[in-house]
Amino acid sequence: MFDRLRTAWRAVRGYAAAQDQRASAWAPSGGSANVEVGLAAATVARRARDAVRNDPYASRIVDLWTGNAVGAGITTRWPDQRHADAWRRWAESTACDAEGRLDLYGLQALAMRAVVESGECFVRFLMVPPSPANPIGLRLQVLEADHLDTARNGMVEGAPTIQGIALGEAGAPIGYWLHRLHPGAAWLLPGGGLASDRVPAGDVLHLYRKRRPGQLRDISWLAPVLLRLRDLGDYEAALLMKAKIEACLAAVVTEEGDEALTGAASGLLRDAQGRAVESFEPGMILYRRGMGSVEVVNPSGGGSHAAFARRALEAAAVGAGLTYDQVSGDLTQANYSSLRAGKIEFRRLCEQVQYGMLIPMLVRPIADRFHAQGALLGLWGAEMPDGVSHVPPAHEMIDPLKDTTALIAQVRAGFVPQPEAAGAFGYDFRQAVEMIREANALLDEAGISLDTDPRRVAKSGAAQDAAQLAAIEIAATGAAAPPRPEPAPATGAQP
Repeated sequence: MFDRLRTAWRAVRGYAAAQDQRASAWAPSGGSANVEVGLAAATVARRARDAVRNDPYASRIVDLWTGNAVGAGITTRWPDQRHADAWRRWAESTACDAEGRLDLYGLQALAMRAVVESGECFVRFLMVPPSPANPIGLRLQVLEADHLDTARNGMVEGAPTIQGIALGEAGAPIGYWLHRLHPGAAWLLPGGGLASDRVPAGDVLHLYRKRRPGQLRDISWLAPVLLRLRDLGDYEAALLMKAKIEACLAAVVTEEGDEALTGAASGLLRDAQGRAVESFEPGMILYRRGMGSVEVVNPSGGGSHAAFARRALEAAAVGAGLTYDQVSGDLTQANYSSLRAGKIEFRRLCEQVQYGMLIPMLVRPIADRFHAQGALLGLWGAEMPDGVSHVPPAHEMIDPLKDTTALIAQVRAGFVPQPEAAGAFGYDFRQAVEMIREANALLDEAGISLDTDPRRVAKSGAAQDAAQLAAIEIAATGAAAPPRPEPAPATGAQP
């Protein structure tokens, strides 16, 4: 028994991180994901919101993630016209917002900001009578994480509940205990607003980034960088105060007198009115008793803090999943290769957030509920149509000419399907083809031939051959092509 314990202990000590000599002060908690988040989420969220309000870099991190993951919005493409028309009327108007302020894509951005800032947010489905702008009678209400009644734990109304989330037999959420009003505004109601109600999970979307198995909630994305950003802010504030003191040029006049070298107050600095001076201001003239002289006080300047600030911002950017140039806005040492390498890694993280969180937890469930509600109203059948796609915004090219040339080569070689190439720019391939067909028809009808039309002009700028042009005319007008003249016999040919 003891031999096995001794062997296990030696195996553990084989890892430097498990030894006590260098990591004696390292005593991490062994709690589950839900315990760790539950103990820290509220405090970190309050501090993160304060940082976003007052720290420019924290605010920049939230803006960057929102702008890159959501941008102008993750669009849903419907294969049939009924869904597409109803979706366009609903999603592109403020009728989909319970507060009547944002359209669907603005709500996506609002939810993403709340997730980065607070770690999670809730979107509640609310039903209203149908209208021309809202043909399915569905509205969305975005709620901050504070609406979750985390005091609800244990067996609540017959269901095991963890931090306000009621769970089913397999551990899937079946309900959420939500406060009727934000706890920070409960004082607005005469009787208080801290009462909470259990809302079925089918009427609530819980948006958060799942990082550990069994995790039901998440913490602010700013948690790893808050202390570094605060230290950087404190350091810059101290440097600013130091610079103010260094700029305080002053003159000290030492007056002669019988009591110059006697008395308790002989060395004190006083202003012209005889009051003791305890702080410096630029251009001050101070007086003191002594041997009679005039001295100029000119504090020496300090060194640069650029190196420290850069290291702090690099750590903050890494902790937030961004690049240094994104967070700092400093492009002095950037070039095409470095920007491209950094953006490739960031885009992978961004796509992971889009396809691993935003689409499965927010965009697709909204589309499913939109279809189900429309089916109940008899607008279409009960079956979800095939071919529904959700397209995130396109990433801008770092060097459009180089990137476009590379993409064309990949498509021509068959490495990238053409629909995927169109999707890289945020377009649905079917709709892109229809848009090209309509544009070509308008150009042909107007008799306009552009040098960007590959049907008529080759890549080199030369016109395409006559046979291809005739085929295009046949396709455009439906008329038969005139017969091609027979080639003249060559000179000297035998009959």
